[in-house]
Amino acid sequence: MVFRSSTLVAVAVLGGVLAIGVARGDDGSSGVPVNPTATGDRVIDLRPFADAGIPLANPHKGWYHHFPDNHPDKYKVADDTDLLEFPGMDHLYIRLAWSYLEPREGEFHWEVIDRLIEKWVGHGLGISFRISCKETSTDRIEQQFATPQWVMQAGAKGGFYRKGQATGPDGPWEPVFDDPVFLEKLNLFLRAFAARYDGQPWLRYVDIGSIGDWGEGHTSSGSHRQYGFDQRKTHVDLHCKYFRKSPLVISDDFVYCVADPEERRRMHQYVVDRGIAYRDDSILVDYYVRAYSDAWTVRSPEYFADTWRQTPQVLELQHYGAVKDDGNWVVRQGSSADRYAPGKSGPDFFRGALGLLHATYIGYHGDAREWLDDNPELTVELLNRCGYWYFLDQVTVPATWKPGTRIKLAMVWENRGVAPAYQPFLLRLRLTGPQQQEFAVESRNQQWLPVGAANASERAYQLDLPKELLAGEYALQLKLYCPAAKRDIALALKPELRDADGYYSLGRIRVD
Repeated sequence: MVFRSSTLVAVAVLGGVLAIGVARGDDGSSGVPVNPTATGDRVIDLRPFADAGIPLANPHKGWYHHFPDNHPDKYKVADDTDLLEFPGMDHLYIRLAWSYLEPREGEFHWEVIDRLIEKWVGHGLGISFRISCKETSTDRIEQQFATPQWVMQAGAKGGFYRKGQATGPDGPWEPVFDDPVFLEKLNLFLRAFAARYDGQPWLRYVDIGSIGDWGEGHTSSGSHRQYGFDQRKTHVDLHCKYFRKSPLVISDDFVYCVADPEERRRMHQYVVDRGIAYRDDSILVDYYVRAYSDAWTVRSPEYFADTWRQTPQVLELQHYGAVKDDGNWVVRQGSSADRYAPGKSGPDFFRGALGLLHATYIGYHGDAREWLDDNPELTVELLNRCGYWYFLDQVTVPATWKPGTRIKLAMVWENRGVAPAYQPFLLRLRLTGPQQQEFAVESRNQQWLPVGAANASERAYQLDLPKELLAGEYALQLKLYCPAAKRDIALALKPELRDADGYYSLGRIRVD
């Protein structure tokens, strides 16, 4: 339980730093500033023990690896340790065509992805999905017909296109995405897919990818056909219908590519109202470096501004190899970054986009070992900054601890990440001395917004000491715990403060 009274500890943003301030009581009266000297309370200053350099691999945030990436062998992991030793690797992002999973109507080949799920979940990683209905390669039948060929043979309308030009049967087949036959077959597939995977504890999110090239919501490499609000709403509704337990994510292109501005606004609001998160698929795409360098290549920051406080956002880097080839990572003379964003390098764009998107999940979109070898320090920096990143600055404890009484604790927390946590964490405290006593209270961590965001939340807690608590000297310890992940939350404190049970030592108190 969180303590509420007319004297509370609040956290306010003062010059970008969280500080103890004054809060109002439930009756609306002015609170009394906390004054440890006047009250005799003890203030434990933990700021000297902060450690911003230690990589914190915490649940519900971190890095993801694309594999497969529209092709069953794209970004295949050369050695398992490339992911298992990658700082903060959270999940595998499986982006694959529908036709691999249902090559004949009603015949589902789940083993194509199940073998990946079983392997990597067994190693402690999560999984996310995007199942596409249009690819742009023809090197395999499943690539040419990302929507299975039998859907076309059943009467679904579509055509073979490359870059707006009809090609004949040698090109990629693109369905008409609002064709009734196509939608009927897609509906049945999604029903079966969700029945198998929705709500699995390892499933991070399902990415709505059933319209457009690579599932991005546009047809720029295909027919150039336009789809408005009504057609796109149908695809969103199909996913919402079947995926009721797992989070949904959608590319910002899905909304932006609605041609009519009013319909686009309605589409965005529809996404917001349904609690769907956004992902940006285009960070450091060469064109966006030229067109949106002032916004760190983020084209639609206003979409993310409306959703990041409620749902975890996703950042996808342009294929890392392509960014390097374009000369936009280590900036090459004459490259787009050199001409349109002088003084900015690839890491600068990644940092800026991360902050603008408030992303919780981040992907380098390439070979894991190559990325990590090139960017070891940046990998840790971005891991910590994505999502939440907690610092415990100060703990105020009473001078007197008496058995059978209610005591009040105050804590000053900083979230130096770019987003809140979206799951509730428990605050667990432990007294170790003549006997061991443990307490668990709600931390209210979901209110801990990033430093710089509007933030004024209570940081006061109460503990009921049992009458049977023996007198003597005790070590006071603390940790955060995530019930959903069944994992502790690592804090940005020096590792030597943490014991084998995940508790951080705060100091010693005396029970009289």
